[in-house]
Order: sequence, then C-alpha cells, then structure tokens
Amino acid sequence: MKIGQKLKQVRESMRMSQDDLASSLNTTQKTISNWESDKGLPTVIQLACIEKILHVDVLSWFEDNGIIFKHKTDKGENSEIVTHNFSKVIEQYEKRIFEKDICIDEQKEIIKSLIEKFNLQN
Repeated sequence: MKIGQKLKQVRESMRMSQDDLASSLNTTQKTISNWESDKGLPTVIQLACIEKILHVDVLSWFEDNGIIFKHKTDKGENSEIVTHNFSKVIEQYEKRIFEKDICIDEQKEIIKSLIEKFNLQN
C-alpha cells in the first residue's frame, strides 16, 4: 500500500477530515488531497507531525517501498536506514540513463540540422 493510501486510511479511521488534518498541519486541504493521491509527499517535519496527530508510526509506511528505518535500541545501537529494494533502485537508474540517452540523441539531431543549415547558407 502506498504512503498516500495509508495516510488516508488512518485519517479516516480517526474520523478526521482532510480539512481537519490540514488545519492541524498548518497546510491546505488540497495538499492533503495531493498526498493521499500520491501526487506529492509530506516533508520529514510534516511526517513527524502526522505521527503525533494520528498516533501512528509513519516510518513503517516506507517498508512497502523497501526502506526500513532501524531505531536506536537500549543497547546504544545507532539508527540507520536500510533499503532492501535494490531492483527498484536499479530500475530507476536504468530509466534515467535511457532518458539521458534520448536527450543526447535529440541534441545531436538539433546540432546536425543547425550545422547543415549553416553550411547551406554559406
């Protein structure tokens, strides 16, 4: 389940409207709507406030995306962020490389046409 869906589910279970949550977070209803439809994400500070307002562990919401936050224990272990979803990271990296290659090819075509145009004018 995506973060926005989890936010909506918890908010509704608390019988809180988007306007109520927005007011508590000093933001707009539209912002809450965008978060819940996964068109945007709250900031870390807003997530901390959501956690207090809705009484939830928002860090657990990231586990579906392969991100696990380890909390400091009584033994003094350090907190850390662990990602287990390397295939998604690789997939995104390869997508970015593909998009970059397309942009480079487009720029090469533009340069080629400008050179041809300049040569024809001389």
